[in-house]
Amino acid sequence: MTAQKKISETAARWFIRMQEAAPDAPERSQFEAWLMQSPLHQQEYSSISDAWQGIDSVNELQAIAQGRQADVFFKRSERKKAVRKVAGAVSTCVALMFVGWAGYQQYHTWQATPTLQLASQTTRAQQITQMLEDGSHVTLNADTQIEVKYYRHQRHITLLKGEAIFEVQRDPGKPFVVETDRMKVTVLGTRFAVNKLSRLERVSVDHGKVEVVSKTGPEKIILQNNQVAEFKQNHLQPRRNVSAQDYFRFSSGTLVFNQADLPEIAETLSRYNPTPVMSDGLSTEHISAVVTVKDTNNFISTLPRIANVRVRQTTAGTLLETVSPDK
Repeated sequence: MTAQKKISETAARWFIRMQEAAPDAPERSQFEAWLMQSPLHQQEYSSISDAWQGIDSVNELQAIAQGRQADVFFKRSERKKAVRKVAGAVSTCVALMFVGWAGYQQYHTWQATPTLQLASQTTRAQQITQMLEDGSHVTLNADTQIEVKYYRHQRHITLLKGEAIFEVQRDPGKPFVVETDRMKVTVLGTRFAVNKLSRLERVSVDHGKVEVVSKTGPEKIILQNNQVAEFKQNHLQPRRNVSAQDYFRFSSGTLVFNQADLPEIAETLSRYNPTPVMSDGLSTEHISAVVTVKDTNNFISTLPRIANVRVRQTTAGTLLETVSPDK
């Protein structure tokens, strides 16, 4: 028996065993271990899946495998015995293909079923740190919302709003992925932060290596220790001359603005204020400042002295309005 044939037969036997196995059966971990032993095991499933595309339906496959359609041909053939021999071999091969394809589909369905699901969020001015089941830690900034789904092959976080620090337990077999509307961040083991704002998304790496991919374009960036990347104005790009450490300081009660525009400042301050802080979005100024979370109101009141801004209270909240330099 050739090695390839042995792999095919082993795959078929596993499928038959898995048909009756419960979702938490110990056999499933053995099955997954076999599948992960060699790329050849996975390639066998892929080749079977590709071959399946040439068959129109399950009924057609069953008809071929059971010989119903073949009998019509046999009656018209003077070489009935020879044709039966060939057709029997084909039927066996097709049946094995069907079994392998079904196993392939079953495996991917099983792999795509989460082993852990949870949602977490914070209110304004609230911060929390949570430990996940793999030992990773997530620190949520104020007014932040995440969804967590762990799979057998991947750990996945969706950052729906706000800002979070991720301290990831290393697991080469299960990459840790954080997604926002515009970015996908993939790591194995590291500490990094992701900030999701309306007009800006930022990734900051404390240590380790992080891959950041744009979901709207071809850009991809590899970040390492103390590096920062931002998605802004429809482009993903590295941020120069800033320290990634600044963007972790919110966890200790300090906000750092590095050449931030008014929309970023307003949206960040809103996370800590009982009422929203808004910007008219017209200012082209950029501001650098260090502010304690407990002192955000005083910072807002001093903005007119450091920028061309007027602070106005409205029924909707605090509005930062742009004013001309000569006013």
